Amino acid sequence: MTQPTPWRTTCEQALRRFSDADAIRFWGIGHEVDGTYQPIFNYRFEHTYAAVLLARWLAPATGADPEVVECAAWLHDLAKRLKDPQTKDTHALDASAQVEEILAGTDFPPGKIPAVRHAIEHHVGLKLVKKLEPLETACLWDCDKLSKVGAASLIHFSCISGAFQPITTREILHRGEAWLDLARSITACFNTEPAREEGRRRLVFIEAHYAQLRREWSDPMEVTPP
Repeated sequence: MTQPTPWRTTCEQALRRFSDADAIRFWGIGHEVDGTYQPIFNYRFEHTYAAVLLARWLAPATGADPEVVECAAWLHDLAKRLKDPQTKDTHALDASAQVEEILAGTDFPPGKIPAVRHAIEHHVGLKLVKKLEPLETACLWDCDKLSKVGAASLIHFSCISGAFQPITTREILHRGEAWLDLARSITACFNTEPAREEGRRRLVFIEAHYAQLRREWSDPMEVTPP
């Protein structure tokens, strides 16, 4: 009898195939690593892995089903292409539609697949009017957005910044300071208390980061004497 394949491995491989190909398409260049052609920076994979790490922490902390939350974290952006407005609006439903096929033949409990799909279909948007339900869906939203706040997010934003602007310290600073206002709004919208607490800690860190960068990148000659 054939043993089912581990669902985590299957999800990671599915994400890697999609995100590697899309990142190479997006950047238009890659490099050879151990005999394979890899993108300069795979933002989608890095962001998703950050969400997965958060899922492994947040689900137990809130009492949510850890398999549902982590599986949804792995697959939530599986159909979102970099800098493609069309997939920004449709990627949640498109990713959800692939879940059953990806998990077929794995050891993931079939009865939990509808919960995974529901969480994926409702993870979009950077603000919430009301808290999401059920808890697993709420946790995925929190993990996805919390991954955009903190130390790792600074690395991700810096590495992808050249896709949105000239790569200069001043432009990165301006974009980061503009992002802070949105990060504060996101933190206020988290569904779960552990995510809100962690969001506040991370917000303090990135506020300090950009305040320090502002101090370092201010020209004394441009300051008008009192």
